[in-house]
Amino acid sequence: MDYPVNFGETSRIAQPRSDRAAPVWTQVYPAQVAHHNLGGHVGRGGGYRWQSLLSMHFLTSVLKSIEPRIDDDFVDRLNYYYTSGVIIMMAILVSAKQYAGHPIECWVPAQFTKAMEQYTENFCWIQNTYWVPFDDFIPQRSDEREERQIGYYQWVPFVLAIEALMFYIPTSVWRFMNAQSGINILGVLELACDSRNIEPQNRLYTVNVLARHIDDALRYQRDFGRKERSVYLWAFIRIGKFYGAYVTLMYCFVKFLYFINVFGQFFLLNRFLANENTQFLGAHVVWNLLQGVEWQNSGVFPRVTLCDFDIRVLGNVHRHTVQCVLVINMFTEKIFLVSYTHLDVYKRQAYR
Repeated sequence: MDYPVNFGETSRIAQPRSDRAAPVWTQVYPAQVAHHNLGGHVGRGGGYRWQSLLSMHFLTSVLKSIEPRIDDDFVDRLNYYYTSGVIIMMAILVSAKQYAGHPIECWVPAQFTKAMEQYTENFCWIQNTYWVPFDDFIPQRSDEREERQIGYYQWVPFVLAIEALMFYIPTSVWRFMNAQSGINILGVLELACDSRNIEPQNRLYTVNVLARHIDDALRYQRDFGRKERSVYLWAFIRIGKFYGAYVTLMYCFVKFLYFINVFGQFFLLNRFLANENTQFLGAHVVWNLLQGVEWQNSGVFPRVTLCDFDIRVLGNVHRHTVQCVLVINMFTEKIFLVSYTHLDVYKRQAYR
């Protein structure tokens, strides 16, 4: 007696054995049905409805592509699902503060109008500010002031978005490459973990289907592997989907990508935030937090900075130095601490 088999999103059926080597699983597509609202010339309302349907379908496809699957393990989900979600939420929080709030506010001279104050804040936000401890004198030379500039706060949302994308790249590689292996890994795992297998008859049928699928895949590799050109790694390991080690090597390669991604994130954050005095900024910030050292003494994520700008008045250039408050740095510091802690946890998980 034959039972229907449901593998994944679309129905797949096992093909009977034959002397001809062919793919084991064949896609079964629903028959196309003509609809009077979707064909021919549509009105303006119909076009809007069609665009809405396409937008909803695209959004649903995007959300479905990032949800956890059964062919992932805990480390995979920790990287591409939970971490990416947390980083995206932090990026949205910082973006809302930057573009919908007041990320910087400056103390301007009393003669400045409201428009001049707004111009000063916009200029200082775009052109960077610099930090000088309150106990030190402000440097007179422009090059010394430029060495103290802080230029990362404008780019925090974009850097967070890049980090979220980097966490999703390894799992995208895994899902794309294992689909080329000749073995439907996702379908095999879904069928093997089906709760209906608790029934002896269903369990026996499942075992037969899985065994036939793997046997057909191995026969396909054996019959056609000789026709493919070999690819050698270190002159003694053959890799490729016709040589039996494709899935294993791809799994190890993806785990290596996760490992490289974690260290790449550490490097990115240090290059983005560190200065000449703090080469390992993450450890430096954590150490200051444990020791109770405030930003006024460490200079890491300073809240109060200085800004220089020139204004032409009747052909004369007037230089102003104003003091600004970077409220965004308070959020940036907390976000960085959370990211650094997460990366440290993932680094430990990658060793396992």
